[in-house]
Amino acid sequence: MIDSPFWEEQRAKERTRLWSQLLLTFAEARGIPLPSDASGLLAQLDAPVLESLVNKAVTAPDTAATELRAVLTAPKH
Repeated sequence: MIDSPFWEEQRAKERTRLWSQLLLTFAEARGIPLPSDASGLLAQLDAPVLESLVNKAVTAPDTAATELRAVLTAPKH
């Protein structure tokens, strides 16, 4: 595959999608209530935030659960 900005963007989108899916699975496993728009809420986060949450889910799951719960229950504007 040729490296280009297009392919780099596609890889970044795929990583973001996978991180979001992993966080939804983590939330379900931890018993965190998922609102109907949970995927959309996670999609609003930028890649570094998602990556940080995934890393915390592995290294500090209680902290990750608290932060993820805050994201999923934040008041909507």
